[in-house]
Amino acid sequence: MQFTVIVIIKLCIVMDTSSWRLRVLLEPRGFIRVLEVILAIVAFATTGGYSGQATYSIACKPLANASQHFTTPISYPFRLSSTVITIEKPCNKTTLNYRMEGDLSPSAQWFEFVGVTAFLYALGSVVFYVVFDAVIRQTHERLVTIGDLAGTVLYAFFWLTAASAWAWGLGQVKIWSGHEKVLGSAEFKDLCQSATCRLNSGADYSPLTASVAFGFLNFFLWLCNIWFVYKESPYHQEPDKQMDPSPQPPNTM
Repeated sequence: MQFTVIVIIKLCIVMDTSSWRLRVLLEPRGFIRVLEVILAIVAFATTGGYSGQATYSIACKPLANASQHFTTPISYPFRLSSTVITIEKPCNKTTLNYRMEGDLSPSAQWFEFVGVTAFLYALGSVVFYVVFDAVIRQTHERLVTIGDLAGTVLYAFFWLTAASAWAWGLGQVKIWSGHEKVLGSAEFKDLCQSATCRLNSGADYSPLTASVAFGFLNFFLWLCNIWFVYKESPYHQEPDKQMDPSPQPPNTM
């Protein structure tokens, strides 16, 4: 690790920084890229790092003191059907195995994939703008600008699909992990007729709701950035400034 840090420091010392363009970070194209880096991290971190649970209690009606508590864990990638909960019935001390329903991993994982790759693309773009843009544009301007435009359009579309899919997926997570679905399942139907089943505390979905909001905010940023990247491409032609023609001498003939 120390060797790697030393090598990086030496490369920075040896590297010619005279062609670096830090000023591009103050331009809309570069500034929005920096915002895209930050918001992509927030979007995929709030989804991939989520872990919550709902707590339930089952009390035997003849014996008020005989009760049992259990939790339903909810975490990324939200493959709820893989979770099996073993519960001891408080009335007759038998065991009940409950498997949750629903698999929302495709939409959650697509959202994570778009978030991580968009972060890498935006970070790479910032480094390229600052370090390499001024030099490489001299020989490959058309390739670089068109490629950047295509990548920006593509990730704007990716963020739209990812945020929409995850918004739907989050709604399904709330339904399948809700107390109506859990306590209304076949495993608890007979049990809750002879015992009192209730939800003590529900899962906190606010971080996931925020992740959906950040997903659509990322889409908005990438969509807005299309215009500024387009202006750098050869497809955008600046109108020629028309010079006032010099006055012609009057025709005496």
